Amino acid sequence: MLQLAINGARSQNAIAHFDQGWVTILEHHVSASKHAEYGLGLALMTAQRDGMTQMINNTILTNASYKLRYAQDLTLYLADIGLDLEKFDQTQGKEHWVNDPLWQGTRKLVETVMASGDHLEQYFAINIIIEPLVLELFRSGFVMQTAALHGDFVTPTVVSAAESDFERNRANAIELFSLLGQDARFSEHNLTTMGNWVKHYSSLAIQAAHELQPIWSQTRVKSETFAPALKRAQQNFSHIMAQLQLDIPKEVLQ
Repeated sequence: MLQLAINGARSQNAIAHFDQGWVTILEHHVSASKHAEYGLGLALMTAQRDGMTQMINNTILTNASYKLRYAQDLTLYLADIGLDLEKFDQTQGKEHWVNDPLWQGTRKLVETVMASGDHLEQYFAINIIIEPLVLELFRSGFVMQTAALHGDFVTPTVVSAAESDFERNRANAIELFSLLGQDARFSEHNLTTMGNWVKHYSSLAIQAAHELQPIWSQTRVKSETFAPALKRAQQNFSHIMAQLQLDIPKEVLQ
């Protein structure tokens, strides 16, 4: 489906009519985001090896495959549209991921979860915290809202696949951690452990989210500001916390 959409847009010369400012966003920031997706995919690939049951192992492995596939989809998509755009530099994504201050909070967050030695901590941090507060914020709160206003009806098609993936991964993660939080013997210990993960990763995640804020002002046409997009992300996060019976750190809602 994605390739058909891309081929159709290219055959109609639609790519060449993208707003030039939006092309820069694709080149710098959408391309940078694929490195975050890839890093989380690698973390999940490591985590799945330690799954305590076949069901948990398979769930985390599927999650990893979704993230790695989406990172690959973005890479191939940007390479395809680059053929129809003048001076489209595909190396800019890595340059911004490594050096742009806007992405360093996200990079720190991804590298922190990659360094964890606890497979459930990685699975929790990615699906319960990093996705809703940072990556879904960027995908749904920025790219999906803004692309069409700049003549780009193709990128949302690619990004929507990741949004659908996250809905499944979020549901799986909530189900697993709800069971652990209600365990007849270890619920208190499990809730304390998850609460510590929330405190640690959510502070990094909300900082990373705020550091991405200037991207919202770099487009020629403004669909909405950063504030309402962040508010929706905070509301989604609050709903997840309520389902898991976990407290929300105050700084996350500020």
